[in-house]
Amino acid sequence: MARGNADPAQASPDEIVDELEVLLTRLSGNIDELVDRVKPGNIAKRQVQRLKDYFVDEETGPRFEHIVPVVTGTVATIAGFAVLRRLLK
Repeated sequence: MARGNADPAQASPDEIVDELEVLLTRLSGNIDELVDRVKPGNIAKRQVQRLKDYFVDEETGPRFEHIVPVVTGTVATIAGFAVLRRLLK
């Protein structure tokens, strides 16, 4: 129990009610936290922030070691599609 009573049978009804209220308040807070955490808008915000953090360091600016491979891969993919399109015509 919240107050650490070794024997719940010795607790008064008022103490038990108080402990249950504390537990209920804590549980309610945890549920509110979970509901907030799983909202689609909040999930999207966290993902966008992770993406920003991956490509930009707050202190040093753009992270070219992450940006260059993505840009290179994108350009190569577009060029590949252009070549395939010309070959298939």
